[in-house]
Amino acid sequence: MIRYLPLLSLMVLSACGFTPLYGNTKQAASHLSTVAIANLPDRPGQQLRLLLSDRFYGAQPQQPAQWNLSVTVNSSKEDLGLRRDDVATRARSSWVAQFALTRTGEAAPALTGTERSFVSYNIFTDPYATSAAEANAQERGLTQLADLITNRVALYLSAPSPSGSEAVGQSQPSSNEAVGRIK
Repeated sequence: MIRYLPLLSLMVLSACGFTPLYGNTKQAASHLSTVAIANLPDRPGQQLRLLLSDRFYGAQPQQPAQWNLSVTVNSSKEDLGLRRDDVATRARSSWVAQFALTRTGEAAPALTGTERSFVSYNIFTDPYATSAAEANAQERGLTQLADLITNRVALYLSAPSPSGSEAVGQSQPSSNEAVGRIK
């Protein structure tokens, strides 16, 4: 009986209209390829823009822009793991990205949101090792932000057009806030 449980659950899920978020990647990719990503200042902003471009366009060419995505990135660093001589042995970088998705030719954003990423790294006595660890933490934090923003934009663009019941232009909770409400 237990052998048939996965098959039974698949049949139940297919009957309720369940469609996985990542199931139709071609549809999501076609929607994402119509988004123009604005230039971001500074090196972390440029890295985030490249990561977003990889996720939005992939190997396919960018389609004519129907949407514009603007992103601002801020970071902060907090020292953790203090030794007795008040020297930090660990640090945490906090990355915050605020984004707005606007239809081309319109002024009001259709989707706004904030995503956060927290990454930590070791602080070594060797400055080069610490610099390499910090660069790796920056890359991990920006990669997480790019994944979160891509998921939010893909979910918004893949949803059926709002027909008055869903208010366009309202801010949606971040992925971190949504997870907090589920618990």
